[in-house]
Amino acid sequence: MIFDALLARLRELGLVGAGGRQRTDSTHVLGRIRDLNRLELAGESVRAALEALAAAHPDWLAQRICVPDWTGRYGTPMTAWRPPASQAKQDELAIAYARDGYALLEAVYGAPG
Repeated sequence: MIFDALLARLRELGLVGAGGRQRTDSTHVLGRIRDLNRLELAGESVRAALEALAAAHPDWLAQRICVPDWTGRYGTPMTAWRPPASQAKQDELAIAYARDGYALLEAVYGAPG
């Protein structure tokens, strides 16, 4: 609805015309936002879990999790950087988040102490 209102206002101002090549539906925009939102949510979930474990049991975390690139992926909130531009890189990142999440769950639930 917001996109349609914006488009109507742009027409009023003469910035877009009828019958042009612009798209008037926002389905593709909403789909893209949904995909990026899911990617951000996945990364932020793993980051929040790591942060909580680091606060509660930093020694345990240091002993159980020793993946060098985790600091780069989860050192800052997901909103502090831009996601990769290409779909292939975004897919790679989503797979990394999934693997990291499963590894973290295995470390938490699989080991005593």
